[in-house]
Amino acid sequence: MDLFTIVQILQSLWIFYIVVMLFVKFRNGVAAYLAYIFLVPYMKLSIGGFVLQWNLINIIVLIAFFVHQKKLEIKRSKYDWRPLLPFVIYFGISFLLMPFQQDVPLDYAFDSWRMQVMKYLILPFVIWNDILVDKESFRLYRKITIGCIVIAALYGLFLTTMPGVNPYMMVVSAVNGAEFNLAYAAGYSGLENDEAFKGGDEIEFKNDFILTEGRLFGRISSVFAHPMMFGLFLGFGLLFMYKNREYLSKWLLYVMSMVILADVIVCGVRTVIVAMLVVILLLLIMLRKFKYVFIYTIIGTIFLSIIANSPPLSNYLGSIIDEDGSTISGSSLEMRISQLNGCFHEIQNSLLAGKGFGWTGFYISHYEAHPTMLHFESLILVILCNSGIIGMFLWFYMSARIIRFNALYERPTAILLHSLLFFYLTYACITGEYGYMQYFILFYVLMCGKRIVSKSTKRMI
Repeated sequence: MDLFTIVQILQSLWIFYIVVMLFVKFRNGVAAYLAYIFLVPYMKLSIGGFVLQWNLINIIVLIAFFVHQKKLEIKRSKYDWRPLLPFVIYFGISFLLMPFQQDVPLDYAFDSWRMQVMKYLILPFVIWNDILVDKESFRLYRKITIGCIVIAALYGLFLTTMPGVNPYMMVVSAVNGAEFNLAYAAGYSGLENDEAFKGGDEIEFKNDFILTEGRLFGRISSVFAHPMMFGLFLGFGLLFMYKNREYLSKWLLYVMSMVILADVIVCGVRTVIVAMLVVILLLLIMLRKFKYVFIYTIIGTIFLSIIANSPPLSNYLGSIIDEDGSTISGSSLEMRISQLNGCFHEIQNSLLAGKGFGWTGFYISHYEAHPTMLHFESLILVILCNSGIIGMFLWFYMSARIIRFNALYERPTAILLHSLLFFYLTYACITGEYGYMQYFILFYVLMCGKRIVSKSTKRMI
């Protein structure tokens, strides 16, 4: 029996375990599904001609939840939408805008909307309402999430020993009919279409080859389909660990903090470094640690000086702020301005409501890359193209609603919840929105927990 078959069987057994346990011991089934989402990026298994996919499992989760609630004799009026309400409003208004948007076929827009609603909202809704009535479920989901953070972070660090290669993702991708691009993983953008890389053949990765993009260890994706998703997970994971620091031993917290920060540096995703720096600065300001803000600024200045005098580090980080992008490929200030101009040119006839829900994905699926906006590598571009000026106001409103809900918590928790939102927005504004919202909502609900302080009554609700 080859490795491909073994992994296929294990993945099938894992999904089978999720489905069975959802109806036998509900919290164990949800915990297994939560771990699956964090550790396995694909669900496209064909068993006897029957294809298992995300939407089917999400429907099963929702049905099992209602069955579980009925067993507990909990009435429907007890269901709580509070932390999810901003996202419900976002998807609701997006749905109402569809008839006024003409550039995306209505069936495609609705299908895209339906898949996002099912994938993004069902599990967080189930988890939130479960932990409100079951303290043991809350503990289990917290342990599972921490365990997944540890596994992903340690494996990511381990992959620095084999730049450009990811044995786990190469096998899992093949099992699920996806492709692992060795050239991209190696940090080189010139050989993405090389058949040797596409086929996964053995290739000698020399230092000068890997350094062509300034990425010493290639692009590390750990247990995720793309390094960008791993970078996002690292930021969320670090904030989650500190939110739950009272439940962790000090050595585990410190060791994993160092591991995650090391992953941030070596994973090959420059955006995560910027987003982490922004969030740390905002954290210090919100905590009113102005002395540390001053120290942080001094250390940052020294760090930038070191980068400026170190060619490898300068190549790696420089393209974030490089004005002409002449030395290396990557995002530059000039390119971002050009993309924004291209965005307004594209939506000049649909400025108010945009071109349609999911238009950016629709465009890429038909034309691969836009002449000026490329792959829509900024949340701002995605919002303006898909829903125009109304979309920008909708996202501002959604963010304000989240911040308002966060304020119901005790100050330390509220600050960490704000930080989670700021990290997500910063990260997405620099890279785009490629399904990041799913992970943000999951971490947000898990970090909210069940300890809400009502300012009006000063009691736990």
